[in-house]
Amino acid sequence: MSTPVAQWVPGMQMTAGRLQYMLERLSESLTVTAYGAVGIGTVDDAPAVQAVLNAAKIRGGWVIVPPGTYLLATLPLRIYRNTRLTLLPGARFVRGAAETMLINGDAAQNLGGYTGHGNITIEGGVWDCQGTAPGLTASAMCISIGHARDITIRDVEIRDVSGYHAIELNSTKRGTIENCRFLGYYDPGARDFSEAVQLDLAKSSGVFGGFGPYDHTPCEDILISGCYFGASGTSLTAAWPRGIGSHSATITKYHRRVRVSDCTFEGVTQYAVSAYNWEDVAVTGCNFSGCGSGVRFRTVILTDTEDTKRSDGTQTGASQAMRNLTVTGCTFRSGGGYDEPIVTLGETSGQILNLTIGDNAIDGSTAGQNGIRLQQVQRFAISGNTISSVDGTAVSMENADNGAVTGNQIYTPGSHGITAVTCTHMSMTGNQVLYPGGNGVLVQDGNNIHIRDSYIKSPGRSANNTYYGIRLSSTASSISLSGNKVRPNGSGNEAINGFSATNTCSLIARYGNDWRGSEFTGGALDDKSPSPQTLATDLA
Repeated sequence: MSTPVAQWVPGMQMTAGRLQYMLERLSESLTVTAYGAVGIGTVDDAPAVQAVLNAAKIRGGWVIVPPGTYLLATLPLRIYRNTRLTLLPGARFVRGAAETMLINGDAAQNLGGYTGHGNITIEGGVWDCQGTAPGLTASAMCISIGHARDITIRDVEIRDVSGYHAIELNSTKRGTIENCRFLGYYDPGARDFSEAVQLDLAKSSGVFGGFGPYDHTPCEDILISGCYFGASGTSLTAAWPRGIGSHSATITKYHRRVRVSDCTFEGVTQYAVSAYNWEDVAVTGCNFSGCGSGVRFRTVILTDTEDTKRSDGTQTGASQAMRNLTVTGCTFRSGGGYDEPIVTLGETSGQILNLTIGDNAIDGSTAGQNGIRLQQVQRFAISGNTISSVDGTAVSMENADNGAVTGNQIYTPGSHGITAVTCTHMSMTGNQVLYPGGNGVLVQDGNNIHIRDSYIKSPGRSANNTYYGIRLSSTASSISLSGNKVRPNGSGNEAINGFSATNTCSLIARYGNDWRGSEFTGGALDDKSPSPQTLATDLA
């Protein structure tokens, strides 16, 4: 007898074992039409759908929704553990009440941690929330999940949500959202920060209104893959403010092991991915087009007095570090002016640790936004990125220590190529900066920095006699430069010097560099630092 299979494929040889398996699966299924749903779009089918979900609660099972339009006017629907809800192709759920469409469990339950209703699959169909329809514009969820483990949501299209989220995973462990489409959002007022997919923790009824307990359980082991975020075209709606993210936190708690892969974000007005108080995060292979900002990593905001509390309510007055974050293999095109395509923001009391930004392509930003910005970051690598036509600086770093900026290709930034402000213990190696509007490389303050094997062409293109190829200023100290090459443009606006260091800099060592260019307005080299070391010999 052949091994049973979970899915019939046309042309597969029919055997007794496979037929038996298929009959067993059919016997487990519960069809909503058998419980009275009619799917004509004018009759409230929610009671029939709920009856099927209640039947599945007793024994577990597979709930099937045939093609049709199902008006849901008695909400929310409640789904329970060990249930698979499948909307077949051509099936459409239409929200008909100002409530969440689907939630996992009952309002009165008190199942803490990850012990609530889990092992649930929700798949297929169009979920139309009608967020602009009369009587339905108040904020509401589409799918809300809490205190659960083993949740899979796939192949669904969620349209025109008002105010809240298409999918909320709250206090969820092992959650997967794949191949879904999130189209259209309506802001009923003061909700310009909502995420299509929100990861949240069971902090309070104001954060998660479905049920308690409010034990601050976060999300862990989350995969969001192959999804699309954009506009629906419905009048009065737009693309989502944020694609995936969080906007609440508790000190000592983190959302951990979150993967966002192969997703497309188009026209998202704020952050496509906003990883707020997440750890062990990978954003890979995603495409961002026309978004206000791409990826943000953010530690707990110090001025948010709710988020700086512990779970017992104690006010810490501090942020907390978050670590192990990567953005790799992504493309960012036509970035908007809300924030940078990639921005990582820590606090003095909560820095970002162990950051990798590599092999991304960034093409364009507006309103002075940089390409990549780091603030209060420790232990980082920015490598192999191609950054072109950003309105601000290509790579901007402030209070970023113990890092490497390596092998990046930078073309026509509106401002500087690379800036390091109050940074320490860092190397910049093998970067190419072409036609920057400002300086090629700018170092202000900071110490113990190595700048090596850079090629900078045509610095200072935005204003004549204003900028430099490589510039050290303020109290920059213990800076070594070797193997760098700077060349003027040859016509039009030119930099003052190929290399410049102010007299407030100290312990400058340089050798084997090529600053030549008669077109520099102040000469190729202007090192005013006291006693710079210029011999290619060991320093001891």
